[in-house]
Amino acid sequence: MPLLKLWRKTARGRHLNVKRVIFFPLIVYAVYIFIDSYLPIFMVGFVIWLLYARTGKRR
Repeated sequence: MPLLKLWRKTARGRHLNVKRVIFFPLIVYAVYIFIDSYLPIFMVGFVIWLLYARTGKRR
């Protein structure tokens, strides 16, 4: 019987937002795919920028 009272108390609380539950994993997965696919391009660009910045200070 106490378990039933506890369940009624929790059921009256804040309900889960279904849109948030569905879209959060999709957004996280999309960001992961984006970072995973474009990370080599960002790394090459960063290395080129570092080399360019170092050679510019020597002049």
